[in-house]
Amino acid sequence: MKPMTFIIVLALAIGVVYFFKINNKDIAARKDAKPVMATVTKLRCEQRLKGDKSLVTLSYQGKTYSIFTTEKKCSLMKLNTETKAFYSNKYDKLFLEL
Repeated sequence: MKPMTFIIVLALAIGVVYFFKINNKDIAARKDAKPVMATVTKLRCEQRLKGDKSLVTLSYQGKTYSIFTTEKKCSLMKLNTETKAFYSNKYDKLFLEL
């Protein structure tokens, strides 16, 4: 096997393992999450390009969490209001939906 082919195969294998590790942590955090009320501190709803996502920044227990969402969900939120979110204490992650 050529060295370049070996490097490419090794990089792909590491990428797949890394993806599944992060995905499993995210699934576990969502299962652990409890419903809470978080305050909307920043909204960026406009999407200039097709692949853009809207950004919502939420504040919970003195920390800020940035969450990417769709433009439709972002436009339903108002600045400085409370919204229902889900918080995983074990993984310190905040989600808008499970």
